[in-house]
Amino acid sequence: MQKTIISAFLLAAGLSASAQQHFTLDVYMEGQEGHKLTLSYMQHGARKMDTAQLQPDGAFRFTGEIAEPVVAVLFNSNPSSRFEVSKGGMFIPGPLAELVLEEGRIVMRGKSAESYKALAKGGRLNTEFAQFHARELPLISKRWQLTKDGQAAYKSGDTARASALRTEGNTLDGKKKELRKAYIARNPASFLSMYYLTQMFEDYTPEAYAQAFAKLAPTWKQSFYGKWVANKIESVQATAMGKIAPDFTKKDIQGHDFSLSSLKGKYVLVDFWGSWCGPCRAGHPHLRKLYEQYKGKGFEILGIAEEKSADLATSEKNWKGAVKADGIDWLHVMNNYGKESLDLVQKYGVSGFPTKFLLDPTGKIIFKQVGGGKESEDELDARIKELLGE
Repeated sequence: MQKTIISAFLLAAGLSASAQQHFTLDVYMEGQEGHKLTLSYMQHGARKMDTAQLQPDGAFRFTGEIAEPVVAVLFNSNPSSRFEVSKGGMFIPGPLAELVLEEGRIVMRGKSAESYKALAKGGRLNTEFAQFHARELPLISKRWQLTKDGQAAYKSGDTARASALRTEGNTLDGKKKELRKAYIARNPASFLSMYYLTQMFEDYTPEAYAQAFAKLAPTWKQSFYGKWVANKIESVQATAMGKIAPDFTKKDIQGHDFSLSSLKGKYVLVDFWGSWCGPCRAGHPHLRKLYEQYKGKGFEILGIAEEKSADLATSEKNWKGAVKADGIDWLHVMNNYGKESLDLVQKYGVSGFPTKFLLDPTGKIIFKQVGGGKESEDELDARIKELLGE
């Protein structure tokens, strides 16, 4: 299973009020008929989702303005872009097509069934991106196939094969991370180095992450991504092991104010998730069992939902619908409430979903976990058993 969903959409720091840059993106996808393409990127500190206008020559055209270059992703409604875990239910998203939105015309060509392999042409930054991305695409492609094969094996009951495929997939993940780390180290003035650093916090120790950022040239340090990394380094210091978890007050699922500090005296699992997150929701049956086993022993779970929609009513509907559908009857708040003044994802330095923090009865952080899957579940079980017994 894909272990985490790491999202560029978490980069919620505001963009500078510089002169706007106009872009035109023309996407040519063989076999795209009947499927929708959606372009997602950050604009003025908010996530923007655009649908394409079909052109006479078959291009899917997106146009817009940005304050500075940003990386965008293309979502494809083609069923091949995801793996369905359960019929009509949860799915694992596949790799996405990526490109740099920069001033001017950008052209992207590929096949709908493998749209993540498409590379963009147009502009200096897309040239840089495409040259490097072409090197890691074989790893990404093989990793995606292993994910699908592993899920099929798991569903068929062949847990040994599923485990072997997961191990092989983790090895490929490691190779891709090393490629990116080497690129960052060799190209300190690169836009791509700064962007990849925003995606790779969990792949460094906190100290090494701060050192990697310090070694980058000032070229992009005042950019959207540079400021995000700086904020990340600051926030992780507040949520390091042994620190008291930052207190907060948010609206709960009944609409009442809820404060984290009200749970002192209990072991608390703080779970960052979202209704859109396949690995998060795939882990809910396990969390239900864990909660039933330990809730009478001074254990509580607090879910903090991060919803994608910019519309608060839609976010609320999706969040509450997922809570009900998954039968997760522990405590819940939604980060989207009052996010402009208190963003818990940013405050806790969350860069992947799901992310879990285990707090002791004093509120001290004693365990942190990023990602889902059997290995993560076993690790969490062992930690809680150590604290609370059988």
